Amino acid sequence: MFSSLPAYTRSKALSAKKLSVEKQDRWLFKNISFELQPKEVLHLEGENGSGKTTLLRVLCGLTMADEGEVYWDDVAIQKQAYDYHLQLSYVGHSDGIKQDLTVLENLRVAMVLSRSIYKVSDKKILGEILKNIGLENKENTLAFHLSAGQRRRLAFARCLLNDSALWILDEPLTALDTKGVAFIEQAIQAHIERGGLAVITSHQSLDIRNVRCTRLNLSAVA
Repeated sequence: MFSSLPAYTRSKALSAKKLSVEKQDRWLFKNISFELQPKEVLHLEGENGSGKTTLLRVLCGLTMADEGEVYWDDVAIQKQAYDYHLQLSYVGHSDGIKQDLTVLENLRVAMVLSRSIYKVSDKKILGEILKNIGLENKENTLAFHLSAGQRRRLAFARCLLNDSALWILDEPLTALDTKGVAFIEQAIQAHIERGGLAVITSHQSLDIRNVRCTRLNLSAVA
């Protein structure tokens, strides 16, 4: 599946300049700056409460920083919000799937709501994605009846449906078994090799090879 995908044509640099967020009269983090180029990964580390999820939400444009700015190709993301979000796939702590829809219906809804590179009617690619995420026999199962790991894999599948150059992933390996972890790692590897970028938080090490990975520990900059 991954080897047949073309290189990204709209991949750009993501950068942050002096980002600071204050919470409950204290700085959650202060003066965070970085630049992430295509084919690179930024791995956010830090203790619980150090602001990793908050920083991801700032990078997505879902939370405003108290100070500093986020840029996509040297233009502030607030000035190009629509185009920026077309280039972004975000998987947060909440899986963001509809519990009262089936697995297949969730995938089709995600395709309609995003700039999917596939057609909703493409049964072959949907079947291939379901097989890759280990849900090929669950397509008509309501998401409510899935395990935590199965819901996590379904949530991640949205990244595979979209032509998004930037992936922002909050603990993508949570609740996954060994096979699920291997699949996510392979997907991220292929995404980077296509010219994509990824910002990831994970308490587990990622087996992604021959990729430039920058580590940023928020506990050290609080």
